[in-house]
Amino acid sequence: MSTVKPRLFLSLFLAFGLALCAAHAAMLDRAAGLLRAGHLGRADHAIAQVLAAQPDSARAHYLDARLLAAEGKWPLAEDELERARRLDPTLGFAPRPQVQALAKEVLRHRWKNPAGLAGYGQAALAVLFVLVSGYLIFGVLRGRRQPPKT
Repeated sequence: MSTVKPRLFLSLFLAFGLALCAAHAAMLDRAAGLLRAGHLGRADHAIAQVLAAQPDSARAHYLDARLLAAEGKWPLAEDELERARRLDPTLGFAPRPQVQALAKEVLRHRWKNPAGLAGYGQAALAVLFVLVSGYLIFGVLRGRRQPPKT
């Protein structure tokens, strides 16, 4: 009698886990269809739900990379594609030509706008702001030092 209860609970736990995995797989199939149809917001919602429940799902990260690429968010798409490859190096769930096309497109956009150069525009504006502010402050202080002309 004592071994029946643990086995029953284990069986129920495994059945629940399999049902949950099947539900997540169905949701990812739905997300892939939404992505193909161009419904990016709904696809994003479905992918986010799966990633919240299964953060180590290579397929969910791969679909997220495709979604981010479709939105033009190339650095984020590259991060998600790399995360999917770390979790499943073969990405066997996706068609090989599709994976290669995505990787090629991500690489092409990396060289168009390298991440290392992305912050230079903001840095240049910050330096310009500091220089102009310093010039104005210096002018005000210098004006205070000089006696008024009469």
